[in-house]
Amino acid sequence: MSQSVMTQDWTQKISQEQAMVFSELGDRLFNELASRMATRHQYRLLFEHTLQPELFQQIRIAAAGYISACLNSPIILSEQEMIERLLEAREQNLLPNYLGTGLLVPKKEHILAFNLLQKSVADAFFQLGANDLIDAVDLPVNLRMVYGKTSAEVLKLPFTSMKRHSDVWNGVHPDATVVVLPLFGDIDNITIEAGEMPRDMELPAMRLMSDFNDGRDIPMVVSYDEAKMQHGTMYFNDARGLHQTVRRVSHGLRISIDFRFRRKFNEPYRSMILPEAMKRPSTGNFEQDMCVPYEDWLKVGRETMLIFDETMEESRLRRQVGDVPLYIRDYRLLSLNNA
Repeated sequence: MSQSVMTQDWTQKISQEQAMVFSELGDRLFNELASRMATRHQYRLLFEHTLQPELFQQIRIAAAGYISACLNSPIILSEQEMIERLLEAREQNLLPNYLGTGLLVPKKEHILAFNLLQKSVADAFFQLGANDLIDAVDLPVNLRMVYGKTSAEVLKLPFTSMKRHSDVWNGVHPDATVVVLPLFGDIDNITIEAGEMPRDMELPAMRLMSDFNDGRDIPMVVSYDEAKMQHGTMYFNDARGLHQTVRRVSHGLRISIDFRFRRKFNEPYRSMILPEAMKRPSTGNFEQDMCVPYEDWLKVGRETMLIFDETMEESRLRRQVGDVPLYIRDYRLLSLNNA
């Protein structure tokens, strides 16, 4: 039996009662996180945490250092200089490590700068007050650049963020929380719109798809219209939420960090998802989990280091073809204790 048929059979067997139990349990777990971490919790599936200024500044400096290294600058560029050079580099096709999904992928030349960025995000996250609830976190974090100017080719990508989606549809676990931290650029006009699907559709929608378009019939029935991006604020979105990138201008760019984490003490919630639902429809294989144990995530930049073996030149020669990933996968960890 094919994966698509098995998933269809599973979703058809979900009762209204099961769907509502899943939704309500998910809300309780998400609300517990919010009670420990949020500085503002206005919406059911979204809360915010405004970082201490010094923590946010630490991340911005580390991010600017990493981006400047990608631009082959010997010094850390100012925000204005950085954005101008990024716009120029894109026009001249000078960033082979920039992918159509917005990822700026670290290469061998950027190992130190990226590890500093990873550590700075972990330092800030550790201060949020829910460390005993965190099970596993995405490694590495993603630095994403979204340009105002896009192309028809990007819309052809199966998992472009311009399509309304849940991250689960591309392999993120249904019990995950999505974190976005805007850092630089035009966050008013190159932004993210978020909201909710019907509660009784959440459980059957927790499955991998072959394209975000496969979920286009799942409506956004509640829009988080007042959730405006602000620099220095982390946004926490339950994986059941829907969101998409929105461009109101055709110039400029937005730079942000994103990652996902899974919490402890939610086994009944996890067990409601059929394992088959987390297989890639095109291959029938389980998607690689990007999360590592929280204690290992916190060690990066202290006791371990992320190593990227491909160089910028090798990336330029190879170029990304076919499937364009949403997350960074090609790395290895080096223990500094044994180095």
